[in-house]
Amino acid sequence: MGKADLHCHTNFSGIAHFLRIPFPESVIPPEKMVDRAIRNNLDVLSITDHDEIKGAYRAKKYAQQNKLEVDIVIGEEITTLDGELLGLFIQELIPPGKTVEESIDLIHEQGGFAVAPHPYSYHCPSLGDKIKTLNLDGVEILNGFHRDPYVNKLAEQHTLMSLAQVGGSDAHSTIWLGMTYTEFMGVSGEELYQCIKKRQTKPMGNPAYLRQCILWIMEIPYAVIKTLLTPWKNNILGNEDPLKRVSHMKKHNKAIAFCGCLLYIGTPLPYIYGIISEGVTQYKAKKKMV
Repeated sequence: MGKADLHCHTNFSGIAHFLRIPFPESVIPPEKMVDRAIRNNLDVLSITDHDEIKGAYRAKKYAQQNKLEVDIVIGEEITTLDGELLGLFIQELIPPGKTVEESIDLIHEQGGFAVAPHPYSYHCPSLGDKIKTLNLDGVEILNGFHRDPYVNKLAEQHTLMSLAQVGGSDAHSTIWLGMTYTEFMGVSGEELYQCIKKRQTKPMGNPAYLRQCILWIMEIPYAVIKTLLTPWKNNILGNEDPLKRVSHMKKHNKAIAFCGCLLYIGTPLPYIYGIISEGVTQYKAKKKMV
């Protein structure tokens, strides 16, 4: 049986915001995701950056040039008007901002699969009960980023038997990549494609641990500090790398960012925030379940 992680993010996923504070969704280059996938014994890895496929193509090129024993699937987590949608086995970018029906049609025109990620999430834009009426190919009923006992259970309860059931880590870091995965008969991307088509996949594994999520949160300010302290590195960062924005800030903003990041990772704040966040998310998830 093969193992495939069908949902993960690299530094091509861009910028998110928390209380109007911008921060990179991920600071991990695609190449590092590929290397970790191999160490974690994954046979197939799908890079699904937010509204972007450049990172997936870079990962695929890296794996092919170095003849690595992992197949890379081009994917994208698409921001539709109705919620987020995974496009797997695609070749071209699916533009965000369309209806979910339009996005599904564009995926199918490329011969790809449309999969609903975390359909009952309490903090991500999700499709909810629309998964029962859409022309989907599969539903992610095991998402590694949702640690509560409710969201994945809801997805399992409401997924039609006619749809493929898959799992993905939703890793924004290498820390929990592959902990949640899809099991299929075979080891190649082509064999995975056929298994999804025939609805012969099985979600496996466990969601991320709280300490892993906290380490991911700490990983971002650490990367910002490292970038500020090594200006020579800014010249080799790609324009799509969110850390490139750090090097373009004015001096006083750089100083504020440096001090803020240092304060964050040098104090118990990540752990305090992580514990509080855990309680809030468990409450919201239970409320959604009810």
